[in-house]
Amino acid sequence: MGHVAVAERRAPGSPPPFLAGAVLPDLAAMARVRLAPAAGDLLADGIAFHHAADAAFHASRWFNDHNRALRDTLLRAGVDRGAARASAHAGLEMLLDGGLADRPSVVRATGAAIAEVSTPGATRDAAEALVPVIDRTRWSERVELIARSFDARAYVSPDEIARRLHRMTSGRSRIELPAAQVPFVARALAALQPTVLADAGAVVADVAAVARLTRAGARRAHRHPE
Repeated sequence: MGHVAVAERRAPGSPPPFLAGAVLPDLAAMARVRLAPAAGDLLADGIAFHHAADAAFHASRWFNDHNRALRDTLLRAGVDRGAARASAHAGLEMLLDGGLADRPSVVRATGAAIAEVSTPGATRDAAEALVPVIDRTRWSERVELIARSFDARAYVSPDEIARRLHRMTSGRSRIELPAAQVPFVARALAALQPTVLADAGAVVADVAAVARLTRAGARRAHRHPE
């Protein structure tokens, strides 16, 4: 939702294929597939903007200060180092998503973006073409599951975020969050949540102001090909 909110702020009225590109790298990460480079269409422009927004966000003082503080809190609580780093980074981002869950326009646009990638059509075909052939069946299954299970309110719950972090890192030995440490993460996220909720709007505005939208992307994002 954060990426959609930033894209909508930077390029108001963006069509679903552009917003689909803005969320596609995160969907690929959730499905554990790598995307080939894309160019020349709304989907590609959205992907490029995703990376621009990520760069702006991860360079921001807000992210770095809160990420370090949350990581240190988790380490003091006894969370394994790799898990603490991963949980602080992704957990902070999911808390920010939760701070946008009460914005109907963002929730609707996020659902529409995911639907563009998960339902038959030109955007789904273009997205699938970026996935290695050997992974396409798994990609299709997982992105459809993501679409069916999308629930903006889940990101409002620190307990649910902590459980998601456990599932996301499962089997990844360097960053895996053990089940026994999930409650530590949930408590740390709950303590930080009021600050993130209060700051969500300003964070979106600041990232949108910095993130670079290519000229071609700006033209296409404001023109519906249909």
